Amino acid sequence: MLFRQRRTDAISPLRFLTSAAIGLLCLWAVSACRDAAQSTPAQQVEPPNTATVSATATGLPEIGKLFSWTISQKVAGFSHSADIMPTEPFLASGHAVALPRASSDLVARVNSLAYQFGKNPDGATKKNNTIDDYMAHNQVTGLLIIKDGAIVTERYAMGLDERTVWDSKSAGKSVVSTLIGAAVKDGFIKSLDDPVDRYVPEMAGTAYEGVTLRNLLRMSSGVKWNENYLDPKSDIDTDVACMASRVANCTLNHLKSLKRARRFRIGPQVPQGTVWHYSTGDAFISGLVVQRATGMSLAKYLQLKIWQPYGMEANGVWWLDAPGGVGSGGGGFNATLRDYGRFGLFVMNNGVLADGTHVLPDTWMRDATTYTAEAVVPKFGPYGVYGYMWWHYPAHDDNLNDPGPLVTGIAAPLPYTTVNAGMPAADREKAMIASLGRGGDAGDWTFSAVGVYGQMIAVNPRENLVVVQWAVWDKPSPSCCNKSSPIFDARDQYDERAVFVNAVTKVLH
Repeated sequence: MLFRQRRTDAISPLRFLTSAAIGLLCLWAVSACRDAAQSTPAQQVEPPNTATVSATATGLPEIGKLFSWTISQKVAGFSHSADIMPTEPFLASGHAVALPRASSDLVARVNSLAYQFGKNPDGATKKNNTIDDYMAHNQVTGLLIIKDGAIVTERYAMGLDERTVWDSKSAGKSVVSTLIGAAVKDGFIKSLDDPVDRYVPEMAGTAYEGVTLRNLLRMSSGVKWNENYLDPKSDIDTDVACMASRVANCTLNHLKSLKRARRFRIGPQVPQGTVWHYSTGDAFISGLVVQRATGMSLAKYLQLKIWQPYGMEANGVWWLDAPGGVGSGGGGFNATLRDYGRFGLFVMNNGVLADGTHVLPDTWMRDATTYTAEAVVPKFGPYGVYGYMWWHYPAHDDNLNDPGPLVTGIAAPLPYTTVNAGMPAADREKAMIASLGRGGDAGDWTFSAVGVYGQMIAVNPRENLVVVQWAVWDKPSPSCCNKSSPIFDARDQYDERAVFVNAVTKVLH
C-alpha cells in the first residue's frame, strides 16, 4: 500500500507519504516523493534467472507481473492464490462460530447512509454518497459489516461469493503481528525487546543485526527499503520477482544484502526505533521469527492458535516463498470474507476464546494499537498512524473542507499513543486537542489491517464494529507516488475508505 511516512533512504525530520504495501498516500513534499520513487536499494540482490511458473495456460495472471495486472486479472489472481503461488492450507475445525443476521433496523440504517466525499459535476461538495456509490468508486469485490457480532451487510461483486478465498495482500501483516503475540503468550518468544538475530541467526552481520522485534513490528528498524510498487528497481519489486521465481530463500538473501538507512543520504545511520518507514522486508522477517520460534509454519501456527480454536468457517491458504518453503510474513494470507470478519472479532476481543482461553497476552491488542511518536504525521495523524503492523487512518474529505479530518461526532477518549507519554491524562488530552482542533472521537478507535489495492479489516472495539473490504483498485494508491507523476493529489481512495468507515460507525451507533 501507499502511505504517509518518513523518508529512510534520505531520512529527514519531515514526514512524507511514499509508496508501500497498503497499504497509503503521497502527502507532504513532492520532492520527497520524487526522491523516494527514484531511489534504488544498495547492492540489490537480483532474483535467480529461473523461469517462473506461468499461469497463462490456465487463464490466470503471472505473479511476477502483479503490479501491472488489469482489474480482471486482479479479480482472478486475488481469488486463486493456490493456483498461481506455492501455498500451504490452514484448516477449519468444522465447528464454525455463528454469525447471525442483524436486525432489519440496522440493515436499513446502513442501506440508507449518506456520506460526504468528492464533488458533483457542478463542482459542489457531494454529500449524498451511498453504499452503492462507495462500492462502485472503490471497485469493491466484497464488503462485510458486522455490528455486535451480527452481519449487517454482506455483499459480493465481480463474480465472487461466500466461498471465495481472497488474498489479503499486506493486511496479512496484521495477522503475522497477532501470531507474534500468540508466540509471546506461549513462551516461544521471550520478549519483544529480543534482537531478531536471536531467532533468525542469518541476520547476524547484516543491517538487521540487533534490531528488536518491537521495532520490526513498528517498522522502525532503520534498515533502508524502497516500497514503491511502480518502481521496477524497488525492493518490493525484487520481493515479487523472488516469489515468482519460486526459489527458496530468495527474499531472505535480498534482505541480508540491505544497508542501514542514513539521514540525508550521506549522514549518520538512522538508529532503530527513531523513524517509522513502511517495509514489507521488516514484515517478512517478522513472519520468519514466528516460524523459527515456534518450529511451525505460519499456516500451521495460525490453524493451531486461532483458526480452529476460534471456530472459523472455511479453510484458507498462506503464500510460501517456494514449494515447501517458508510462509511470507509480508502478505499472502487468504480466507473467505466471513472468516476475515471473524478474525476481526477475534482481535477485537483481545484473542479471548469462547471458553475463556487467552490466546494473546492480556494487553496485546492495546499495545499493538498504541500509535507511536515515530509514526506521527503532522496535520494528518498527530498521535501516530501505526502500531504493531496495525494502522490508524484518519478520515479526510479529500481536503475539500478545512479543518479535517471528518469525525463521527461520537465523543470518546483519544486512543493510545506514545505521544506526550508520561504526561498526566488531562494535560495530554488538552495538548492533543490543541493539535487536533477537537476532542477525542469514536472514529479514532478504529484500527485497521490494510492491504494494497484496497484490502481492509477495520475494527472499532468501542463501537463493537468490524468492516471488511476486498477491492481491486486500478493502482496501489490511485493518486500517489507514480514514478512518472509524483504530484500529490488528496482525492484518494484511502481517504474515501476512512470516511465511509466513519459513516458506518456513526449510522450504527
